Parts: sequence; C-alpha cells; structure tokens
Amino acid sequence: MSRRLPAALAAALTAVAALAGCSALSDRTVPRSDLENAVQQLMEEQSGQQVESVSCDGDLAGEVDASVHCTATVDGEPVGLTVTTTDVDGNDVRYEVRNDTATPTQPATEPAPSPSAT
Repeated sequence: MSRRLPAALAAALTAVAALAGCSALSDRTVPRSDLENAVQQLMEEQSGQQVESVSCDGDLAGEVDASVHCTATVDGEPVGLTVTTTDVDGNDVRYEVRNDTATPTQPATEPAPSPSAT
C-alpha cells in the first residue's frame, strides 16, 4: 500500500464526517445503495483517488444514533467506516461517517457537501 494512501483517505474521511443525506422513503431510512454511492463519491472528490467500492451492511435507520458499518476499498486495501445518524427532520436523515482506523491526531469533523437522494 502506498504511503500517501492513508493521508489521502484521512483527508477524505475528515471531510466526509459531516456528510448529510436524505431519503424520500416514508420509513425515514437511507437506502444502502444511496449511502454507498454518497460515501464513495465524496471520498473520491476529497482525496482525488479512485475508490474502487463502498459496501455497507444495510440501510441506515432514520433514528438518532443508529449506525451501520461500511467498508471502502482503495488500491485493493479495505478501510472500515462507521456511518451514524445524527439528526432526523421529516424524511431528511443526516449522518456522519467516521474512519474506524483513524488516528487520534486527525480532526474529528469538517463540513462537507450534501448528496441529493433520488
């Protein structure tokens, strides 16, 4: 694995930490495929590196503190992520993404753009 990969992922995941998503479903969940696409897109935008895939264990429930585990693959290496619901307003579900292997010296959060759900 390249030495610049962890730094690029750290920067990307710092930006992803305030990621907000929404769901148009009446049960207020973020569908698994929407979540995977949003996390992958933002990681690529922030790091400038191709993220081969993001796979999540399931949908993200629209309940504060609900969480789901995801795994991103970059340069063939897995990166563990935890996505946690932080706020629910109607059908809007806001969530944050944290790197499970982040170092303690990394900043915890930084604002990031919100993906739009379809």
